[in-house]
Amino acid sequence: PSERGTLDKEILKLDERLNICYMVYGGKLLRIFPKPNDPNNTWLDPASAVMGGDASVKDVLGALFTSATAAAKDPSKASVAIAEIAKIKAMQEKYGASVIPSETKVGTELLYNKLNIFKNLIYVYLLIGAVLLAAEFFSLSKESKAASTATKVSLWILTAGFAIHTANLIARWYISGHAPWSDGYESMTYIAWATVLAGILFAKKSSITLALTSILAGVVLFVAHLSWMDPQITNIVPVLKSYWLTIHVSMITASYGFLGLGALIGFVSLILFTLRNETKPLIDKKIRELAVINEMTLIIGLFMLTIGNFLGGVWANESWGRYWGWDPKETWALVSILVYTIVVHSKYIPKMGSIYSLSVLSMFSFCSIVMTYFGVNFYLSGLHSYAQGDPIPVPSFVYISVAVMAAVSVAAFKNRELKLLK
Repeated sequence: PSERGTLDKEILKLDERLNICYMVYGGKLLRIFPKPNDPNNTWLDPASAVMGGDASVKDVLGALFTSATAAAKDPSKASVAIAEIAKIKAMQEKYGASVIPSETKVGTELLYNKLNIFKNLIYVYLLIGAVLLAAEFFSLSKESKAASTATKVSLWILTAGFAIHTANLIARWYISGHAPWSDGYESMTYIAWATVLAGILFAKKSSITLALTSILAGVVLFVAHLSWMDPQITNIVPVLKSYWLTIHVSMITASYGFLGLGALIGFVSLILFTLRNETKPLIDKKIRELAVINEMTLIIGLFMLTIGNFLGGVWANESWGRYWGWDPKETWALVSILVYTIVVHSKYIPKMGSIYSLSVLSMFSFCSIVMTYFGVNFYLSGLHSYAQGDPIPVPSFVYISVAVMAAVSVAAFKNRELKLLK
């Protein structure tokens, strides 16, 4: 697999499509007849069921084709064809009940697809974030009662959105039968959930954090719905069918939400540094407020990332017979841990104990998380390739983002003198 080029991959995709077409037109894809008393719960297509000597299938199919032909000429005879279809359903329920989804699960999946909650939450989160951020910047000059009211209302709306987000994750878990963070799309929706959770936890300490949380969650969900993310609910590969998926992956991906929030707080703090002057004393208060929240989110994120990495080693030993193998995903997870360990201890380094330094480091250090999450999956191959996608060109917004981060860091440099508390 590591030696396959673009042409090789396209040929494999074409071969897969041709095989699907062959199965469709040959009737092989329509496996609607459970094999009677089969311990493996095998389901057969009509031709295989008839060739296997199942007389009941042969009879019901013959009657169905005859009645369907008659109904095409005379619609009043459709009830006979419907009755034959009911017989097929009865056979499925009799011999394949153990694998047939319940009516509740089918209804839940239909409702899940119809409501499309994750996509609709993008607009809710972004709108709430934009309103809150505007109110916060407006209140930098003076305390505003309107801004305080907007914050309270937005918190209730965001909490309601978070509850709906949680319910939708639970619904996807129920439908799929596995934890909803097993692939790229699911993990992105889970990261957005963890981000909102972080914002709600720190809402009382910093209202501006709530705005940043909402914006970041909206952006994460937006990325999850780009064309190269597949939202389809599918079965998972055997290695992921483990309780460690619930423990290890949930811990790792949740940490990304906290660390991403820290990066966004650092970015906004640098913007506030550029606005600092003697006529706006509330700016310094906001900067210090954000610094405390930033440090707390980074510590929590680092704690979860470290614990999750150790748990991943235990899972690796159970699955592959070794705790550590310098797989690209493992290596970059370790790099991220080392990077953030330096960041959270930077205030003890001489000439690094400033809020400006923390803001810059927390912002740029998130690049290691982006590399761990996206870069490894799309550009490197390894044992974690079950989540790997086809390599894509580096998007232009990546270069633009780095340029903007650098520009903001330089612009804030002249007003950087604001110390962190030890």
